[in-house]
Amino acid sequence: MNLRHLKIFEAVAEAGSIRAAARDSTLTQPAMTYAIRELEQSVGAQLLVRSAKGVVPTEIGQALLRRARLLSNEVRRAEEEIAQLRDRAGGLLRVAFSSFALEQLLPTALLDFRRQWPGVALELQELSGADVKGLWDRGDFDFAILGELEPAADDGLDREVLLSFPLAAIARAGHPLARVRSMAGLQGAMWVVPPYGAELLKRNFAALEMPPPRDIVICHSWQLGATLVRKADALTLASASLFTRSATRWGLVALRLADKLPNAHVSLLMRDRASLTPAARAFSQALRAVAHTVQPPGR
Repeated sequence: MNLRHLKIFEAVAEAGSIRAAARDSTLTQPAMTYAIRELEQSVGAQLLVRSAKGVVPTEIGQALLRRARLLSNEVRRAEEEIAQLRDRAGGLLRVAFSSFALEQLLPTALLDFRRQWPGVALELQELSGADVKGLWDRGDFDFAILGELEPAADDGLDREVLLSFPLAAIARAGHPLARVRSMAGLQGAMWVVPPYGAELLKRNFAALEMPPPRDIVICHSWQLGATLVRKADALTLASASLFTRSATRWGLVALRLADKLPNAHVSLLMRDRASLTPAARAFSQALRAVAHTVQPPGR
């Protein structure tokens, strides 16, 4: 199996046609067609079929495409690691963050990292844990810092919990339910929650022997969620410590509930700790150091 052929196959699959892929390449259509035919002969199966939308991968083609994307990213990282070890510069570092991690950890860690590695290109993307499975499969990110209710036991990722924080139910100041003191009294409200929030509400109301709220909106952005809490009378779940610092800015209040809500976690997630590039190791260490100042180990 030829790496060059795999790259051509990946380009054609993503473009949807050999003609479109050739437009973005230095190769001609016949050269690409020949490469695809050679690759199909080497694997002993058809990889692409024509459809109304162009060419699409077969079932075997889809499996190979997943591996080809992962391999392309690993080759890129190998080249970057060599450049970083040689020159302490070069390469692209891609990192995914949840809203809470962006607020708590990123600003200070980014400054620390930039002092050490000014020559590394950095791409940051705000994501939730629900978004990230397919992106890991393709190897898009070097690592991620995400909020979780509890670590997934079977996702195959290397993870390290950086922060644990108590959750609070949040409403706008003056909300009709602001004086409610139990979760049972909030069942009829609209909830705008992070991806782990729906499961948390389900468990919480099950413990009260009540069905969960019917109106639950999953929101991947803390900023958007806060806007809906302020302007649509929704409730949300958020870090009590983050809320305390942001209360005046957002005009929100934490409900003083008798019910104890569980902790959520901010975790560092990696495919394989040993495969991180030098720059990725340095950035993850900077984030870890900031997490220890926010919440010293053992607390």
